[in-house]
Amino acid sequence: MKETIVHVLERPRLRDPVFIEGLPGIGLVGKLAAEHLIQELNAVKFAELYSPHFMHQVLIKKNSVVELMKNEFYYWKNPDEKGRDLIIITGDQQVAPTDSPGHYEVVGRMLDFVSEFGTREIITMGGYQVPELQGEPRVLAAVTHEELVGYYQEKLKDCSVEVIWREDEGGAIVGAAGLLLGMGKLRSMYGISLLGESLGYIVDAKSAKSVLLAVTRILGLEVDMTALEERARETEEILRKVQEMQRAMLEQTMPPAPEEEDRGYL
Repeated sequence: MKETIVHVLERPRLRDPVFIEGLPGIGLVGKLAAEHLIQELNAVKFAELYSPHFMHQVLIKKNSVVELMKNEFYYWKNPDEKGRDLIIITGDQQVAPTDSPGHYEVVGRMLDFVSEFGTREIITMGGYQVPELQGEPRVLAAVTHEELVGYYQEKLKDCSVEVIWREDEGGAIVGAAGLLLGMGKLRSMYGISLLGESLGYIVDAKSAKSVLLAVTRILGLEVDMTALEERARETEEILRKVQEMQRAMLEQTMPPAPEEEDRGYL
């Protein structure tokens, strides 16, 4: 294999599909959100993407069967005749951070493929690492075109999640979540990236729920969050234990307080 390929299982007829990306990254936020959306919508797998830019290994599945690393495309047909269909991609991994040409090649192949179905809008999902969390994870947003800020703000105005628009701070989005928008923009596509705050060192279902709530608000979908909420509670319990361990370690490493001299009384 010398270049990225897409193995097509089915060619569905789709109506103005929105392309949604949720690949592994910080806290696995995007991947968890995408997998939950696929499960709840009963989306159908219709293509697989393989690339020599993925890690040089195979995954061992059940019954000791090996499989190449891959990403998977799913489609969902909106039962509303006026609604738009979805193409969702998730999978085993992204390209290694040090392989910049590989990122461009893989993302370019993704865009080539979804373009065949008339995709114009892209929504990318991921995590945004923060040193600490207070309350519910916020979602940071960035768009392909300045005039889209108002468009998406209107769609998200009743969202239960706080969405942050970093108008003055700037920053960067690494990996597919950013490149899909940047490269898609060159192809006259438009869209938004939604990144949930996460500590980054745990599988963060709580952040994934925040991101998915924003996505479903944009799409006008009702998705049962019960399973994701259960995983979010598990996340909170893990965080609580980690914080307890950190406090215990800190107490052990702190030098003892100096003893006060007992002068007694005369």
